[in-house]
Amino acid sequence: MGVSVHNVTWFATSSAVGSTDRIEESLNWLTGGLAEITHEKVKSYHGAKMILLRAQIKSKKKAKESICHLGPDLLGLLSELPDLSDRIDDQNILHLRLDISSLVCQSIDFSKGGTDEEVKGRIKLEVYPGENPVEKARDMLSKAAEIATKEGYPLETVKQK
Repeated sequence: MGVSVHNVTWFATSSAVGSTDRIEESLNWLTGGLAEITHEKVKSYHGAKMILLRAQIKSKKKAKESICHLGPDLLGLLSELPDLSDRIDDQNILHLRLDISSLVCQSIDFSKGGTDEEVKGRIKLEVYPGENPVEKARDMLSKAAEIATKEGYPLETVKQK
């Protein structure tokens, strides 16, 4: 496939009175139904009860496929970001933040920042000694965009696997 990643994890929070089911459906749609989604009860910084949702894909093959579900527009935009290096940490993890309001409407948009209403993504890049993580990320995102275009991702609906 040519998309070099080890795993993908998405995190979102829902308040105790929030729509956890809708957020879970959104994470399922975002990952193409390939993630294992777990819930964990936590307390927010201010003490309110929250539910942390984690959509995790540990299989390299499924992780590669799930990235394509971000769609060609977002993937193409990401691959051309001049500051892409700022989104990659020392462990070669590419960090993304998506707008949760858009996601529940099956649209994938970057978070505007400054709110808790976002989905945080971590894509562990497959980078070996001597390789440039930013170049690997750009290559991975470009190839994923090509696959997304060919396959018609993101899909309108996703069946639970």
